[in-house]
Amino acid sequence: MTETDRQLTQLSNQIMRTTTYRPHRKAACSTSVRFSWKRIIAVGGIVLGGLLAPLSNVSTVNAQQLEPFVPAPNSLSKLNNQTESGKPNVEFADEMRDFVIQLSRWAKSYRSDFSIIALNGLELTEYLETTLFAARGTAEPARDYLRALDGIMIEAPFYGYEKYGEPTDGEESKYILGFMERLKAIGLRYFALDYTDKSDAQQAARQKIRNFDALYYAAPPPDKQLSTLAKTPRTPIGANPHVIDNIRDAKNYAIVLDSSPYGTKENFINALLDTNYDVLVIDPFHRGTIPLTYDDMKRLRYKKIGTPRTILAYLNIGTAETFRYYWKNGWRPGSPAFVGEGNILARWGQEHHVFYWSKEWQDILFGNENSYLGGIMKLGFDGVVLGGLDEYSWWLDY
Repeated sequence: MTETDRQLTQLSNQIMRTTTYRPHRKAACSTSVRFSWKRIIAVGGIVLGGLLAPLSNVSTVNAQQLEPFVPAPNSLSKLNNQTESGKPNVEFADEMRDFVIQLSRWAKSYRSDFSIIALNGLELTEYLETTLFAARGTAEPARDYLRALDGIMIEAPFYGYEKYGEPTDGEESKYILGFMERLKAIGLRYFALDYTDKSDAQQAARQKIRNFDALYYAAPPPDKQLSTLAKTPRTPIGANPHVIDNIRDAKNYAIVLDSSPYGTKENFINALLDTNYDVLVIDPFHRGTIPLTYDDMKRLRYKKIGTPRTILAYLNIGTAETFRYYWKNGWRPGSPAFVGEGNILARWGQEHHVFYWSKEWQDILFGNENSYLGGIMKLGFDGVVLGGLDEYSWWLDY
């Protein structure tokens, strides 16, 4: 039995105890939606400008070995067979898990150290079995899904869940911490992302996660757009002169996904160069449309102090964004077949729900050197933060 298998067995024994669960934690500000649950039974080259050398030139290493994906009997997603007229007869949670697993396997077949970080989607880490009235249930870990991940980024665990700067409801924070505690033995790297610019609030939040060895970042206003670097604190907590070539060694991180307030790409890059964050999470396109280049990445690789850091790319796999390079004139709901209705709660620009289980959609995102992820890897990113994972819940409520 491998160390990972042993940890998963321990986790299974822990969470198989009777526990109080919610059907779903709505994302604080994901690119999908806010969810309103109605059920009585709870259910839980890329155009980056012709980028660089072919991915095949990347040194190939053995991929992380994962077991074949087999949904747990009578798992949460089995309830999806109770579909309404016109609703896809799809096991939405399992399809999202499988999507992430296959993406991870493909990326790690080229770079076994390429990090896969899930943005939210905590419920995907467990198969939840509910009782008749959905008040209590037992769960077991989604083993292959957890093996496919290297970390989880959790939005608004303590501040900003409903509104920027406001404390997250205590029960919600408790719910999040419960997941973190159960998954602690797996060894995933936690990224906590709060929305507050108050120093005392940030200090209080750090105290609450001190036992999880989590990286913490409090994004500044406006709202929850992740459009500028934090000014509080002005120097990253835990700033250091060390070489950071993986997320395990990091002591801090920053995330900026909407770089439009910086104006030009050069201004944005210069702002990042003037920091000592160990990990940067950024969009591979400035303002969503202007691709970063290999030379840009070589500059961003180094902290202000001069030592290397880790750089992660944001990749939304749950919705199609109309400002992305892959969106074509004439696309509309139903054409191509995987494009669904518009997402009225889109976070950045216009986007559409998609049949994320569709091979056509997945082929756009990964599987060859000209895919979205292929371009990200050729640029030299060290991993991806996967957004849109909570889309499975929108389809459950469709």
